[in-house]
Amino acid sequence: MIDSATLAALNAASQGFVLYSDISAALGAAAKEEAGKLDEEHIEALRAGCLFHLRADGTFVGQYMGSGPQPWPRELSEISGRTTEIWAAYAEAADHPGVRGRLHDLLQAVSSGRPRSEHLRAAVDAYAESADWFEAAPQVSSGRLRAANALVRAFELALSMNLPSAVGIATTMVEKANAEMDRDDDGPGVVGVLIDPLVERPKWHAHALPVAERAAEHYQRDPHARASFLRDLATATKDDPGGVERINRTIASTYTDAADKVTGVAKLMLLTEAAVHARDKGLTDLYTDIRMRQQAISREDLELQKIRFDAGLPEELFAAADTYIDEAGDLQDAVQRIAGHPAPSRTQQTAEDHEQGFLRLDTNRINVAGPVLVHSTGQPEDPGHTRRVLHLELTGLLISRQLDRLWERFEPSTREMTALLTHPAALPPEHARLLARAFRFYWEHDEVAPLVAVPLVEGILRRYLQQYEPVITLAKGESAGGVTQLGGLLRALAQSPGLAGSEWAPSLLLLLSDPAAGPNLRNSIAHDLWEVLPPRHQVAMVLLAALVLLRAASTSSTSGQGEAAPAPTS
Repeated sequence: MIDSATLAALNAASQGFVLYSDISAALGAAAKEEAGKLDEEHIEALRAGCLFHLRADGTFVGQYMGSGPQPWPRELSEISGRTTEIWAAYAEAADHPGVRGRLHDLLQAVSSGRPRSEHLRAAVDAYAESADWFEAAPQVSSGRLRAANALVRAFELALSMNLPSAVGIATTMVEKANAEMDRDDDGPGVVGVLIDPLVERPKWHAHALPVAERAAEHYQRDPHARASFLRDLATATKDDPGGVERINRTIASTYTDAADKVTGVAKLMLLTEAAVHARDKGLTDLYTDIRMRQQAISREDLELQKIRFDAGLPEELFAAADTYIDEAGDLQDAVQRIAGHPAPSRTQQTAEDHEQGFLRLDTNRINVAGPVLVHSTGQPEDPGHTRRVLHLELTGLLISRQLDRLWERFEPSTREMTALLTHPAALPPEHARLLARAFRFYWEHDEVAPLVAVPLVEGILRRYLQQYEPVITLAKGESAGGVTQLGGLLRALAQSPGLAGSEWAPSLLLLLSDPAAGPNLRNSIAHDLWEVLPPRHQVAMVLLAALVLLRAASTSSTSGQGEAAPAPTS
């Protein structure tokens, strides 16, 4: 079964190797250099075997494309019996124990009964032997990491069949971890790889405990590495609640001590790690103290720098926007096409997305008269804000282009626009005339346009929602009356998915009334807080908001849902 020339090529390719993919590449090069001298079928099978990679769950996945027209199977269950015969032959004859271990590992995964047991035992022995070979590889750091991985795989395979050799392998893992800490360099990766399988299994905590203790002290200069080994130590001593709490407090102080030595965003990130750990471990006093320290950091302390760059949109996108308006039959059709623009999608966030970075902590503020940590009472921060603001800006550019195209085609007068915009319930004629003037101001590049349009948008929404819920409170007795402001109106619309236009509410809230994340145009204009009037594409979005809400108000009142009818004309 074995081709001697192919075996020689395999042994040459595996000398001093660290990555199995390097063996596959070297065999491919040898096959080209010695065309006709090597067994092509054997070369292909060995290359495929070297490119089966171990998944986190202990199964293999193949990545070899092959030299033929069809790629090799990705799953071992699809490998042919002929290929496994080739693997079995070379698994007994290869020089490097790392090669023998991998081939036997693949074979035990596709075998059953006695053959599986034999291949598994052979894989355990070969992997354990290969550790010294990998440590001697020219690529020193990578070789030591590969040696650690080989021992871990041998240990896990031995445990799967309760082999007595697991004890000896675990002892070797501890010895290698200690030897790693005896070296001059401070790379903690190998130590972590070696003790993680011991920490995960309570039966082996006695092996892991002294290594975790030493590593937590040895890697003090790296707060993340030290915290990781302290967590291992807490796991290995979980039967001592008092000891576990002391370790958890040490983890928090590891991050806070490191934060004291740095500035800027790095300081904030380390304090965040400390706060998250204190919160998760129920260390309320530490959590409160750390959050106060974190919230005391100012924007200036973060040492942030603004980066500005220009990004162009594909011209095809604007051409499509023009074409859509060009296809309109008349002015009313063109207006309705713009009004029917889909709302920017609300990005769905998974639980995992919410558990990243600073979002792992609730938003808090500091009472400066304190020191008392005060939780915010508003809505929790939405991690999709930034994306929706970007979508809003891009939508504004397209709407601005379409409004300009509409003007180029129809040049509507104020009278024509007033007739199109008038709605008996949402926009009376005099108000419609003002909104029509706002459109003309926009087309004439008059900066007055948003000052006229924004209050009218609020009025349209208030009159629309008034049909479904109270938004105006009349004075009664000593109780003063009042109106719901635009932010409250938009939140009410967002919380009423049965109402037409509700899908636009989050985006319009960002545009008009969100001081934390969006342009906040309504508040800036209504309270005369603006320093520079909004750019033209944001004004286009204000005009679109008016059209969207008028379209929503024109929807059939029978069900409060469905396709919107064209806005009535006077």
